[in-house]
Amino acid sequence: MHIRAAETAVFVILATLIPQPAFAYIDPGLGSLVFQGAVAAFVTVAAAWAGLKTKILSFFGKGPSASEADENAPR
Repeated sequence: MHIRAAETAVFVILATLIPQPAFAYIDPGLGSLVFQGAVAAFVTVAAAWAGLKTKILSFFGKGPSASEADENAPR
């Protein structure tokens, strides 16, 4: 079993080190796609953190309780 793992590791290392042509094309719109993904990731993390922070604070009695937060939520 160890021999098979060693053979696989050698293959991966050699395949990584031997240059091959990529025939790749970077689209001009890739920058906006990356920017859109970064903004979406930031907004998702910010929203998740805000909800998590409210739950943690209400658990320790430092902030509004979960029922108060639900009552004050816009409808």
